[in-house]
Amino acid sequence: MHYGKLVCLRALETSDLDSIMKFQNELALQRWMGVPLPKSRSVIENWLKKATVAFPWKDGAVYFVITDKKTNEFLGITRFYEIKQPHLRASLGIFISNEENRSKGYGLDATLTMLWFGFNEIGLHSIHLDTMEHNERAIHVAEKAGFKKIGLFRETTLSF
Repeated sequence: MHYGKLVCLRALETSDLDSIMKFQNELALQRWMGVPLPKSRSVIENWLKKATVAFPWKDGAVYFVITDKKTNEFLGITRFYEIKQPHLRASLGIFISNEENRSKGYGLDATLTMLWFGFNEIGLHSIHLDTMEHNERAIHVAEKAGFKKIGLFRETTLSF
């Protein structure tokens, strides 16, 4: 487990399925995660089975559940994906699932904790993230965490 000031990042488990399903198909969350297509329980279950055994250098990904450090409440998921071993770089993804838990510092703390983990524990040299150009909350958190805007894919995402 990895601890920030507000959050704990722990291993993703298959037992997290109900917590994930609770928010997975909400349009407000889906619009930030690509095409807002509803996902069945079996689709999420299959993804979860793969994600819980992902190894950074073999599978190019590692996933964590974000929990409240004090209450252990499920807050969301964060991950490194597109991990490239020869280049020691990765993409960062993060979401706080419940609207009520956003804008409380959890996303920033999880981002900073992931950056520490990525640079110090698995030896990454470069970490970037992409977000929609109108996702002001994500842009604010990325910039506050020290990311610099490096590009704009027209009508799609920003790269940091």
